Amino acid sequence: MSVEPPYVVAGRIHTMDPARPLAEAMAVDGDRIAAVGTRAEVLAACPAGARVEELGGATITPGLIDTHLHMQRGGLKIIHDLGDATHDLDLVIATMREKGFAAGWGPQPPTPADRAAALRLVQPLMHQLGFTGIIDPAATPEELRGYQESRRRGELTMRVVAMPYPEVGGSADPDVDGAIGWLRGLGLRTGDGDDLLRVGGIKVYFDGEAMKGEALRRTPWPHSGSTGRQRLPTAQFQRLVDFCAAEGWSVGVHAVGGAAIAAVLDCFAEADRKHPIAGRQWQVIHGYLEVEPESMALAARLGVVLAAQPSIPLRNAAGLVAQLGAGAERMNPLRSWLDAGVPVVLGSDGPFFPFDPRELIWSAVTRRVRGRAEPLAPQEAITVAEALAAYTATAAVAAFDGDGRGRLAPGRLADWVAFDRDPLGVPPDELPTLRVLRTVVGGRTVHRAPA
Repeated sequence: MSVEPPYVVAGRIHTMDPARPLAEAMAVDGDRIAAVGTRAEVLAACPAGARVEELGGATITPGLIDTHLHMQRGGLKIIHDLGDATHDLDLVIATMREKGFAAGWGPQPPTPADRAAALRLVQPLMHQLGFTGIIDPAATPEELRGYQESRRRGELTMRVVAMPYPEVGGSADPDVDGAIGWLRGLGLRTGDGDDLLRVGGIKVYFDGEAMKGEALRRTPWPHSGSTGRQRLPTAQFQRLVDFCAAEGWSVGVHAVGGAAIAAVLDCFAEADRKHPIAGRQWQVIHGYLEVEPESMALAARLGVVLAAQPSIPLRNAAGLVAQLGAGAERMNPLRSWLDAGVPVVLGSDGPFFPFDPRELIWSAVTRRVRGRAEPLAPQEAITVAEALAAYTATAAVAAFDGDGRGRLAPGRLADWVAFDRDPLGVPPDELPTLRVLRTVVGGRTVHRAPA
């Protein structure tokens, strides 16, 4: 991506850098941050002739990273539902809220040109929400090629970490050998790539969805008498994670129910005994229903990340509490995960679920959800600062770029967003009304709100 000439932005800056949490100016040179500090300090450090932009009452934070967004599929869905044209963000959000992901692409699979068009369409919309990066879970070979083609064309403006999906499990024959063979044949490993497009860990499904009664529980689902669905036999799953631990692959596992989370972490612990996984960003993905304290403690000991999506309880919690009773009110226990010492990152699972980070932070902080007047188990609420860290500093680590992004500090990538008000200063119920004034990726403005 091309970059802008050196410049200084002045405003209230939440750097997410513990060494200097607040600043009043930041200098950008090329795609990197040159200086952060007081106005005088930054002006003294920046190149001669750099322009100064006064942002007035705006508040700057690091660019947001959605750690669980099917961005390419979202673009294809927008084309399917609304057509291949520029669309208003509010219309897109309203359409997704109304239709969910019920509508498919069509009788023929998307072509490479369709995928390129989808990415051209969806990236500006996500930039309007303050996103500068995403992790795309379960990227199929076609989706991987779609991102590569967008990169080749010079059209990739979002930093993407793509998690390859070997499509293992879900049948009587889990075909772990086929998955291992496919991974060997890729010629890639987790972390390969660069600042714009990088290979993440693989994505595996261990259980199913809660609303379908397929999350794996210790006790049966009331409506079916089944404890849920285990999509991959434990022994086969162990073989796969052992291979990944030995061969340099990280792993992200869809595990919703408490029994699934416990089983996955036990397998992670077994793999860790042979090839340590700490610091390699292995993930429990979702991890929100009837989570056991022992699982949280084990995840902390192993250095496993929780990739959580407040969007899921936002949309589904009222229905799950109706099915399972008051015990389900503690679903998505982010406070307990954090207090146990587990790194928590936030995402949306969009376009399947709501993806506006302002609404998701509001829900995580207030424990309010759709279709229910009372908040869910308020003791599981997190603070706005914790939620922002989960979208920035901690998210960057999970995206294999903890030294390059997520904090605004000299030498780091100049990925930042300006809000019209301070997210850490407004009342919680005002969070969904924050306005993104500007989004910058690598020093280059990719979104600027109309005056």
